[in-house]
Amino acid sequence: MSRISTFARRYPIPAYAATAYTFSWVAWGLQYLQPDPMGPVGTLLFLIGGLGPLVAGVIVALLVGSFDGFRDRLFRWRVSPVWYVVSIGGPLVGLVTLVAIDSVLSDGQFRLTGLHPLTTLPGAILIGLVLGGLEEPGWRGFAQARLQKRHNALVASGIVAVMWVVWHLPLFVLPGTSQSEFSFVPFAVMGLTLAIIFAWLFNSAGGSVPVVVLAHGAFNGALGWSGLLETGNQSLAVLIVGLGLISVALVFVSGPSTLSTDPESRSEPSNPVR
Repeated sequence: MSRISTFARRYPIPAYAATAYTFSWVAWGLQYLQPDPMGPVGTLLFLIGGLGPLVAGVIVALLVGSFDGFRDRLFRWRVSPVWYVVSIGGPLVGLVTLVAIDSVLSDGQFRLTGLHPLTTLPGAILIGLVLGGLEEPGWRGFAQARLQKRHNALVASGIVAVMWVVWHLPLFVLPGTSQSEFSFVPFAVMGLTLAIIFAWLFNSAGGSVPVVVLAHGAFNGALGWSGLLETGNQSLAVLIVGLGLISVALVFVSGPSTLSTDPESRSEPSNPVR
């Protein structure tokens, strides 16, 4: 057995993080060196870098002998239709509600004028799936499921959140990215809240990766479509507080040990994650 395989078997999560970071950061580093980082070549490198979590999940799952379980979660699409409704409808309803709250706080009037045309929403969600949703096979499908072998679901989601936020670090200095216009601390807090929400959805849907892929894509797309972050610091605060309250409510209702509406549906809650 090679040293890499031995290390991965002993330390699967550090091996996963190292692989994801290396793959993505090399691609984004090459993008940064381009004369036009957001030109055709730079954009291609950006998209390739975004596949780091997925690639790392596949590689480490193969190295530790757990690929069958990983693949099963990756294609676990036969779940209750309720979870598909929640994965897409939840972000839409939640963000529209936050836009309305933001408008009331701004001038005391309930309005949704900040929303972009409804016809742009499908395209925004499709872009969100590519620029976010495709990370989920790694973050939830491998890391969350693997960490839940030794930790409760809330602790596991916290560890994933740290890895997730750190993975984004190069994007804060890469011209043209949304992170380059974002403050790190609010982004980190938002990452923690979303990690809890996505872990709850992943576990409640029986460890279905397709469900959280859709949720991540729908959130990213709906966030841009809502225009919520285009109006200043108050809107950012409304977003973070709103996500925080949702994540706290989910922990309170479902419990930190399972983060699931049905404890029996959590992905491999007590058995070794294959």
